[in-house]
Amino acid sequence: MKIPWKTKGIVLTAPLTKEVDDVVEFIDKYLAPNGCNLIVMQIRYRYRFRLHPECQGYDPLSCNDVKKLVNVCKKHNIRLVPKMNLQGHQSGLHNTPTDGILHGHAEKIPDFRDGLLRAYPEFDEMPNEKGVFYSRSLCLTNPLVKSIVFDLMDELLDVFEANAMHIGCDEIFHIGICPECRKHSNAELLANWINTLQEHLAEKNAELMMWGDRLLSDEETGYGMYEASRNNTAEAINMISKDIIICDWHYENQTEFSSVDIFARKNIRMFICPMRVKQHAVNFIEYAKLHDKGHIEGILLTTWFGSGELSRHILHGEAPKWQHTAELSETLRFLFEN
Repeated sequence: MKIPWKTKGIVLTAPLTKEVDDVVEFIDKYLAPNGCNLIVMQIRYRYRFRLHPECQGYDPLSCNDVKKLVNVCKKHNIRLVPKMNLQGHQSGLHNTPTDGILHGHAEKIPDFRDGLLRAYPEFDEMPNEKGVFYSRSLCLTNPLVKSIVFDLMDELLDVFEANAMHIGCDEIFHIGICPECRKHSNAELLANWINTLQEHLAEKNAELMMWGDRLLSDEETGYGMYEASRNNTAEAINMISKDIIICDWHYENQTEFSSVDIFARKNIRMFICPMRVKQHAVNFIEYAKLHDKGHIEGILLTTWFGSGELSRHILHGEAPKWQHTAELSETLRFLFEN
């Protein structure tokens, strides 16, 4: 499929350390020759942090591992952007090793707290709750959260030699709960946090990327509780800096995408972010082409499973272990090879 925008990108999970060379080969021999010029790499806490080793997740990448990825991207002028979840997705129920890779741990642990909350449980918005819906969130009024997050961001920016960072901020279901946070509206809490991170990145000459779902109202868009907000964060769209890039993700079978128009009206740049189903991706892209007001930068295909498996399946035909690998590979080939 011909992509009319300047950016053709993909989200890859950080490879297992034993699979780094597989992903380097995938970038070198497949993604680069097929026009990929942006890779957002989901690190979460899977890096050997020097300043805060207590925050590192399962099977963390070393500096040398990252430099292999950096060097192959430099070779092909691919923008490599590290991604951390810096609000929601601070825990997860891990049913499979793939879930563990995504969430920073490999064991089946119910409500497993990810890097920051494992090291600093007091940073949890709901620290006394034994179980929460979906995933935990950071307390945005805890004065110590910002300083440690800044350290983690700076270290990733440095090792990735990056000029942008993706801060996640999707699917935030727990916000404005602690006594201090309740003094602010949920929209104010989220907007202040986004602006704080954006200002810090700007000081480092780096851009902020983030998912867009919490800036959208389910009541207005009808997207549902995952692709839009039901907890009053959507008004943050009117409070945040415009010097950000929204990654607008939608995975369902639909033909209208009002978020494209909403971000256009707000003069916010964005990427189109489909996932594995080819026709769903086509519907999203075709709508975006018709409704582009000059604010769409390109596509960013999301994957959400082991990048090593994807690499070996595409390059060497290895039989996939994940049930959706073949379907995603078909969509990837359709979007990138035409």
